[in-house]
Amino acid sequence: MAVLTIRVRTFLFMMMILLVAFVLTGTFSLYHFKAENKNYHYERLERKEKAISSHIDYITKAYQGQELSPTQWKMVLGGRMDEIGSIHKLDLGLYHPNGALLARSHVFAASDELFPAWIDLNALTSGPNTRYKVDAIEGFLMGTDKIMAPDNTVELIIRVPYAVDDNVIPEEDYQFLRQLGFIYVLLLFVGIVLALILSNYISRNMSIVGAKLKKVRLNQSNEKLTWRHNDEIGQLIQEYNLMVEKLEKTAVDLAKSERESAWKEMAQQVAHEIKNPLTPMKLTLQMMQREKDVDELQEMSKHLLEEIEGLTSIAEAFSRFAQMPSLRLETHDISYLSNRAVALYSDRGVQFSSEGPVYASVDKEQWSRIIHNLVKNALQSVPADRKPEIMVRVQRAPGKGIISVIDNGTGVPDEMMERVFEPNFTTKSSGMGLGLAMVRNLIQNFGGTIDFENKRRGAAFTITIPTQQNNLS
Repeated sequence: MAVLTIRVRTFLFMMMILLVAFVLTGTFSLYHFKAENKNYHYERLERKEKAISSHIDYITKAYQGQELSPTQWKMVLGGRMDEIGSIHKLDLGLYHPNGALLARSHVFAASDELFPAWIDLNALTSGPNTRYKVDAIEGFLMGTDKIMAPDNTVELIIRVPYAVDDNVIPEEDYQFLRQLGFIYVLLLFVGIVLALILSNYISRNMSIVGAKLKKVRLNQSNEKLTWRHNDEIGQLIQEYNLMVEKLEKTAVDLAKSERESAWKEMAQQVAHEIKNPLTPMKLTLQMMQREKDVDELQEMSKHLLEEIEGLTSIAEAFSRFAQMPSLRLETHDISYLSNRAVALYSDRGVQFSSEGPVYASVDKEQWSRIIHNLVKNALQSVPADRKPEIMVRVQRAPGKGIISVIDNGTGVPDEMMERVFEPNFTTKSSGMGLGLAMVRNLIQNFGGTIDFENKRRGAAFTITIPTQQNNLS
């Protein structure tokens, strides 16, 4: 199951909010336009009603106050109802004040249900104008108007059925809807753009934090992040910076503990290495005390001297590792320094290649010491029955130099590879195993790293060291 990224989820959330807003505004707009449409029909009916009332009032003006009978009113108005209906584009009916139908138009063939023979006068409220819906016939509004006599009595009642068409939209409302639709499209476009910008903004900052978290290492200095705002991302970055500080403190404590542990192991190793020759030396001295033969005494003395020389070399190796010499860091061409160190071994199958000058801040003496140790280690890894093929290669990369020492030796067993740079590690039958540990120490002091890997035949040590600005491109 695919997991949506924060960027995608943020974008979808923004779009959901936008769609909800559109639905709500659309619902409100629909309700509004229904109300507006209803008001439109009422107002239109009122205008039609007043126009028809004025028209009939003009026709009947000469007869007002004469108290005509229903039959007389039919004679006066019956022949003109279709004319009035055609002019005003509505059918209409005239009723006597007693509620009886006097006459009606047949222009639009309106249903007879709209013009019953009698109307309920109780349904008409007081006042000149009353409008009500006919329940029996859906979709019609009924306009009712009263023509008053000079004595303020009801002379005639006008009934105007008005068909309500919900699909009829006033021109001004239609224009507004078009403008609203355009605004909706514009808001949708702007919303998508803003959602993309916001999601990219959030995900980009989260990606920065994520990238920094991927680079966090316990054994190196980790870069802190800065953030101007005290928001959720700012709080996350604060926690990240606190974590970096704790990691640095933990790294210091761990390094101290590792050093103490390494020194303890080294002390045990030194004691073991020293103890081994002491036993035969003691036995030899005891034999010398009993031996009278001069030649035999000389042979024993020679053996003692050899054992003493072994002890001296052990002490010197330990002293070199523990000395931690003060470094004189200067900008040097490490390609030149490496070539000069390798030249001493040219007759032993050691070759050198370089892409050109590589300038770095190093102690030139200690750098030569590093190359010597790696080359000696490579030579010692080659079995006696195999011709040494050692390659020291210097390469350039953006902002760094890469130095490789590749041999055709026996390599290191996979289960022991993690211990290559430990102070007491060695695959040889003799020695303290301090050389590679010292090499790593020095390279770290130069700001670089060293890695080890087994090859198909042999092994390779790779040094990566930062270069200076005056390094040639």
